[in-house]
Amino acid sequence: MGRIAAVFIMGLSTLALGQDARVAGLSDQLKSPDAGVRARAAMSLSELGGAAKTAVPALAVALADRNLNVRYWSASALRGLGPDARPAVPALVGALKTFPGGSPELDGPARYYPDVRSVAAEALGAIGPSAKAAIPALKEATADQNADVRAAAAAALKRIAAR
Repeated sequence: MGRIAAVFIMGLSTLALGQDARVAGLSDQLKSPDAGVRARAAMSLSELGGAAKTAVPALAVALADRNLNVRYWSASALRGLGPDARPAVPALVGALKTFPGGSPELDGPARYYPDVRSVAAEALGAIGPSAKAAIPALKEATADQNADVRAAAAAALKRIAAR
């Protein structure tokens, strides 16, 4: 192997190690007492796409956060992972039931509740057939009061059954 190729391969492995450290750091930030830090960490993980697959357990836990932005960005990050997010199916099903008036009351404007539900449905659809356990909850979501949630749930059901 030539010297340039060896340097290139070494650079790629260093980049990969750096990415792993970044994902680990962002996963840790999902536990911050500051909701803004947790939301930014989830948003950053959503921007990493497939590189964030080691964050699935932390993102699944974050789907039960008291802050709606954290829930939204966590579901968005899981959506970007597609089938790699399969371990988060139960947590995503739970996120489909994000409604005002629950206990404890969640932090964020009421208009964010359907956003969380629709992106959770989209994440389940992106997982595909491995999300079959979510079918009953998605069928229920097709009757949601919000049109975006209904559409996302119907699309998810098609994606889960289509493969």
